[in-house]
Amino acid sequence: MKKILFSLMAALLLVATSCSDFLERAPKDALSPATFWQTESDAYLALVGTYNGLNSIYHNGHWTGYNAVMMDALSDNLFDYFSWEGYSVMTTGNITQDNNGVAGSWYTFSDIRACNEYLEMEGNVDWTTSGLEEQYKAEVRTIRALLFLYRSNWYGDFPLVTKTMDLDEAYAQARTPKAEVQSFVESELKDVINALPDRSKVAQGRISKEFAQGLLMRYYLWKSDYQNAKTYAEAIVNQGNLSLSPDYAAMFEIGNQYDGETIFDFSFISNTSRDLYGNPFVANGALGGWSSIVPTVDLMDEFECIDGKTIEESELYDPEYPFLNRDPRLRATMVYPGQVYTGYKDTQEGCYNSLPEFINGNKNNDWWNNAGNATKTGLQLGKYFMAANVTPESLSHMTLHFKAMRYAEVLLTLAECNIELGDLANGAKYMNMVRKRAGMPEVEVTDQATMRDQIRRERRVELGGEGLRREDMIRWQVDANGKWVASGGTPYIVWKFQNDYCIEHLDGDIENRKDANGDWVAHVTGRTGGEFHADKTAFARENFATFTEKNILWPISRGIINTNPAIKQTPGY
Repeated sequence: MKKILFSLMAALLLVATSCSDFLERAPKDALSPATFWQTESDAYLALVGTYNGLNSIYHNGHWTGYNAVMMDALSDNLFDYFSWEGYSVMTTGNITQDNNGVAGSWYTFSDIRACNEYLEMEGNVDWTTSGLEEQYKAEVRTIRALLFLYRSNWYGDFPLVTKTMDLDEAYAQARTPKAEVQSFVESELKDVINALPDRSKVAQGRISKEFAQGLLMRYYLWKSDYQNAKTYAEAIVNQGNLSLSPDYAAMFEIGNQYDGETIFDFSFISNTSRDLYGNPFVANGALGGWSSIVPTVDLMDEFECIDGKTIEESELYDPEYPFLNRDPRLRATMVYPGQVYTGYKDTQEGCYNSLPEFINGNKNNDWWNNAGNATKTGLQLGKYFMAANVTPESLSHMTLHFKAMRYAEVLLTLAECNIELGDLANGAKYMNMVRKRAGMPEVEVTDQATMRDQIRRERRVELGGEGLRREDMIRWQVDANGKWVASGGTPYIVWKFQNDYCIEHLDGDIENRKDANGDWVAHVTGRTGGEFHADKTAFARENFATFTEKNILWPISRGIINTNPAIKQTPGY
């Protein structure tokens, strides 16, 4: 098969697991081991069932879409306006055991149980293809390690359950210390690497050696263990199976999504239970989208000008024309006013325009306060949701493949590790490989502090909207300006939008001329809100101390603790 077909998942859940409660016993409707675990085809179907566990990390259900993209709404990159989607309560620091947003759905074991069941039962299969048994086991162990890695990162202590259990055993499980869980993850990933085929030999949607190495790379980077992170990043580079795609923007189009840069992707297939509901990510005016998850003006400001200088440093930057002369990745990452987007027209009056309250005397449904589904920043997501991928007909059942890990992240990890270890020349070398592809000037070898700022900015703009920002902010413990932004030394910029303040948005209009990209030129006449919270009816950006150190880890739902008294609540909740 060319790829793992996620449309098979509904049937395959009967093979692996159909449980949704806390560490349940095997479901009564599961296929009998006496009739199922016999052939390599049976093992393959069960393997696909374990891949379904990645749904909890990357998808989280048809109505909420990309978890991995929306995870950036827990940082200063993206803003989630609708509280029912489950991210805003986490960002504001108001999360509790009774109101813990999407964190309540991520504390689960059905996916881990499917992996445990596979590893216990696959020995019954009549294996005839050399090496296939070890490869399948390595894939399942990698999936299980990934699940434990993310959950121990999010919740801290987490039950290390590595076998299937009956109900009585399940109820007796307590939380295993985070260090012990992550030590298991580290050991598992190291052990499976050589049983996995390299990236050049795996089909789309399948786990490769480079993905397991990349998970170890992330694990060490999140621990600020730069030497070990560098070792695994170098191993990926030295294997020579990956390369940067030539065009940053085109890399996220449907036709190019499984390219030579992709280490692992999570597939969405149109008109199946694993399609993508695109409405939360697109504009309201012409498409009827929800503008739920939108880029922040703060992220927009992070992109350099084309001369390689920040907007504070560059003579090319004009705050009234903020989209001119900017890093090309800005245009690829977000849809900003003046772009010709799906459903909009290539005219001054008809292009995407969220800046004025009225257009030609008519109410503008993309202006922040004219519609509940209007963007609250004036911006829309571009990455994955550019015009090339979106049609009104397919919006509710989109086919996309999320790049769960790509080669640029490896190179930027090498750049950061070298900078932190004092090898500034190699730090610049790897950073410049990524910048060259983007069409940006090279950075020069200067001093460690300057280059540390540069690599942190580079990670943010290159990987924006890919769900990695929260972990970066937590490990750096500072915001993009190097300042502590909440009590307890925690790194979050939080958004309070229930009462006086919300998020900064842009005001202005579109001029009757085009820029070099063929976009209509946006004239920004002001920013409503912002650091000075000038207008309490607007959406102003503000740092609140409601997000404290405890919020780095998430609480366990009260229902889980009531079901299993052995589970103790996360400290601080």
